[in-house]
Amino acid sequence: MKKFACLSLCLFASSAAAHEGHEHADEAAAPGAQFPAAIALPAIDGPKPWSDKPLLNDPDRFQIAIVTDRTGGHRPGIWMDAVRKLNLLRPEFVVSVGDLIEGYTEDLSQIEREWGEFLGFIDQMQMRFFFVAGNHDVTNPVLHKKWREQFGREWYSFDYRGVHFLCLCSEDPVQQHISDEQIEFVRDDLEKHADARWTLVFLHKPLWTYAERAEANGDSDPTNWRRVEKLLVDRPHTIFAGHVHHYVQYQRNGRDYYSLGTTGGGSQLRGNEYGEFDHVTWLTMEADGPQVVNLRLDGILPAGIVTESSAARFSDFLRKVRVEVAPILVDDHNAFSEGGLSVRLSNEFGELVEMSGRVDGLPLRGLTVEPDGLKLSVGPVGEAEQHVRIRFEEPIQFETLRRATFTATLRTKPEDGSAPLSAERVIPVVIDRRHVCPLLAESAEIDGVIEPWPELSYATPDDPVLMGAVQDWTGPADASFKVAAGHDGASLVLMARVTDEQIVPGKDRLQWILDARPAAQRRDEPTLQWGALRVAVGAPDESGDAKVTAFRGRGRRREAIEGVEGAARRTETGYDVELSIPAKELARFQGGQRWETFQLAAVQTDADDSTREPTEVVWRGTSDVRFRNSNFAQFVRED
Repeated sequence: MKKFACLSLCLFASSAAAHEGHEHADEAAAPGAQFPAAIALPAIDGPKPWSDKPLLNDPDRFQIAIVTDRTGGHRPGIWMDAVRKLNLLRPEFVVSVGDLIEGYTEDLSQIEREWGEFLGFIDQMQMRFFFVAGNHDVTNPVLHKKWREQFGREWYSFDYRGVHFLCLCSEDPVQQHISDEQIEFVRDDLEKHADARWTLVFLHKPLWTYAERAEANGDSDPTNWRRVEKLLVDRPHTIFAGHVHHYVQYQRNGRDYYSLGTTGGGSQLRGNEYGEFDHVTWLTMEADGPQVVNLRLDGILPAGIVTESSAARFSDFLRKVRVEVAPILVDDHNAFSEGGLSVRLSNEFGELVEMSGRVDGLPLRGLTVEPDGLKLSVGPVGEAEQHVRIRFEEPIQFETLRRATFTATLRTKPEDGSAPLSAERVIPVVIDRRHVCPLLAESAEIDGVIEPWPELSYATPDDPVLMGAVQDWTGPADASFKVAAGHDGASLVLMARVTDEQIVPGKDRLQWILDARPAAQRRDEPTLQWGALRVAVGAPDESGDAKVTAFRGRGRRREAIEGVEGAARRTETGYDVELSIPAKELARFQGGQRWETFQLAAVQTDADDSTREPTEVVWRGTSDVRFRNSNFAQFVRED
């Protein structure tokens, strides 16, 4: 704790002294010989082995480094690598834009461990470091309090060689917001430093984008950023933010606004065009304003590597060039031997696009892929398709095929002289059993009575995916189930026969998670969002009543589904469940009046004891079953 207090004192003492115009003892010139400022060149007649350019030795020039998000899915080792490289580069000091610890907890011991780890990194940095608060750093009142105990202020300013540095908090007191108190600080602070030759602003979130989105929707600015911007607009300034984990240079009010990438935070690291790279930003303060470059940890990039216009073009390229890989679904539910993979390239970008691709991640023994390498080319608008045959000498279990991917490399060939664009896409290759959703002989009466049990049904394995209190599961006789599906044209009917040796009404239940989006969208984006339907039926009580819940989406976009019917009935070994979902709920996500396919998983919650954490048994999913459709069963409609 003493280390934190010292760090806070040093930081804000230096800020206050800078405002008063004093020099610090640690910045004073070292004693010893004084050397002339001019360069001493020998007198040479004729040609000289140097150019006639001026020396870049303006005494008001200085260089600093700016570091961005370390956390939000941080990758160990990256931040310390940046510290080591900054020590080699020798900036005069370093400024952050926040997200220094993972935070998002009220556990004080965890908070202290995380700050202790981070301040250990700062101890290794050989120059001064200025803290700026990010949402991970001050998520809640506990973290806000800890910040103030350690660093004193959540917003502050200081001066250096005529440049005014303004460090703000974009989480004041809640996320993406600047309080009236902070705005008054900015107003007074800028008035007191009206003669600064330049103002550099640092905050965590790029609040100008939040304000612009709100205004585009007809709403007022919820962030208060416009009020800050109004105070800055009449003075030369540059703004730096982070948070979004990809780099973009903006132009606003004739000034540069920067949203920085990552210094170890979560990122796919897809490269320059995506603005996804680990970097520090290097700022050289010149008489006419700052010069900015990005120092990747593996190279140096100019400030305009991604501009709004180039980012928009690249985004358009990603959106209008699509690669679709149809799943291989086979009727043999035991193993896979042979099947055809269909790959389609669709282009609406307006420039010729070439694609090369390959299938990866399959077991190599006895494997034949024809053709081994795939190439397609599509003009400015159009589509092309190619089929790939996959064959094994001996049947392969489906579980060993789950890592199969198709890697597509895309490249444009523009005719207007603009730079070509390229991107790589890795698309999961689905090789799976073909689950059938047959037409029912008659409309089902949803009463929990399932007689006869459908011929086509699918059971949890003997060693299923388990979640929760996994140690309490004693085997299939304790908790397991089998499911079946059918449709009657107007509704999708889901059925389950649950084995449960100890039913606890109000705790035990069966939940289906259904991904109703188009097949290509399900493959390209496995995260379950708006197109996910979540329906559950609780275990019946002694009177036979069972609670039914049904909603689409999740989080703030969660909405109840109308017209869902469900029922359950106790059996000798557990309980049976029936559920019907209006067909229009599937069709609404598949662009028409008729649905064709969906993906399905189910989760049995088994409490056994109302005082203990339940066990959850998963059919066709992973431990991330409520958030991603990985390993969900692929159902195909049959009429």
